[in-house]
Amino acid sequence: MDISILIPAYNEAKRLPVTLEKIFKHLANGFQGQFEVVVANDGSNDNTAAVVNALAEKYSQLRLLDYKENRGRGAVCQAAVLKVEGKYILISDADGSTDEKFITPFFEYLETHHDVSMLVGSRDIEGAQILTPQPKFRILLNKIFLVMAKMLFGWPMHDRVNGFKMIRQVVARDIYSHQTETSFFAEAELIFIADSRGWKVKELPIEWTDDRDSKVKPVREAINSFVGMFKIFIRGKRGVYKDQLKANIS
Repeated sequence: MDISILIPAYNEAKRLPVTLEKIFKHLANGFQGQFEVVVANDGSNDNTAAVVNALAEKYSQLRLLDYKENRGRGAVCQAAVLKVEGKYILISDADGSTDEKFITPFFEYLETHHDVSMLVGSRDIEGAQILTPQPKFRILLNKIFLVMAKMLFGWPMHDRVNGFKMIRQVVARDIYSHQTETSFFAEAELIFIADSRGWKVKELPIEWTDDRDSKVKPVREAINSFVGMFKIFIRGKRGVYKDQLKANIS
């Protein structure tokens, strides 16, 4: 199996069908390898699971991981990466905010750049395009996050925590085994863990569209993010992320 496309989903019955149809259309026309698309249902209380199962009758490469309890994006991805089979694992958002056409070039990049462990889609490096921008308040919060990330983590002043990322399987299992955050902020922790453990992270430009129906609550997530950054910084100083490879990694 070349690629596993992993989509965490919570109450995504309305948006998932469109996203999945676009992914399968792209893969049918632009990808020559073997793939699977896996939806990790994070305890949805709508009919997300039923929608995925119905589409699986049309697409044999689609399967559902149905987790009954809502635990957060970080937790559901952490569990799901142990269940997928691809050489590379692409984590992507249910809203399809990053154009599916980037699946193939991300795969090709990892195939030809063996020193790179993880690719992250970036919205603000050279070559990237934001087709539908976020509201000004969200943009401000993102800028504050970047400043704090530079101060605490030494990160460059550009997007490193986008939901669209492709990771080598062995790297993903190592990184996720050290993850402690369970919420959406786990996206930032993963990058910090990868850096701490010596995995090379590379950002590539993407085309990105803001979804105004996003379930992310900006003020709440901003508070959680700022608190989370300090927690990660302290864990990093204590060497929490630098222990030996855990036993369940193969």
